[in-house]
Amino acid sequence: MRLLSVFAIFLTVCGCSLNYTSDKFDKSVWLSNNNVSDQYNPRAKMTKDLLENYLRPGINRDSIIALLGQPYKEEIEMRLPKGIEVPDSLSLSSPENFKPENRDKAQENFNEWLRKNWQPDTLMFYPVGWSTIDPNSLVIKFRPDSIAYEFWIEQH
Repeated sequence: MRLLSVFAIFLTVCGCSLNYTSDKFDKSVWLSNNNVSDQYNPRAKMTKDLLENYLRPGINRDSIIALLGQPYKEEIEMRLPKGIEVPDSLSLSSPENFKPENRDKAQENFNEWLRKNWQPDTLMFYPVGWSTIDPNSLVIKFRPDSIAYEFWIEQH
């Protein structure tokens, strides 16, 4: 009898993530599905509603944690500002830069350009399922005063 009870609890817990079909944000389902290795995470279906109706520029870090729980990862990363792209002339895959005699100088030029252009960004990451072979995350970007101002889904 005890084995039957344990099995019933197991099926209930597993069924929460596998049977969630709504595309609406559900805090209890979100909080119970924080495993980054869950390829079929029900959070993936909720992200559009979450981004459209819950996460707005100006929301503070504590409010986000109250809504979404602790992030999978929170860190400062060096990233290029929005709208800035690596110039084609610095592309390490260009035929000219890929030549053996040009690779070292191309790498040096690329690294110098990055040092001049990237900036530290404070980011939070929440797992939201997988693409074909890589995990996807909800990314939240913060100003220095812990106020969020950008939100997106990113593949890692």
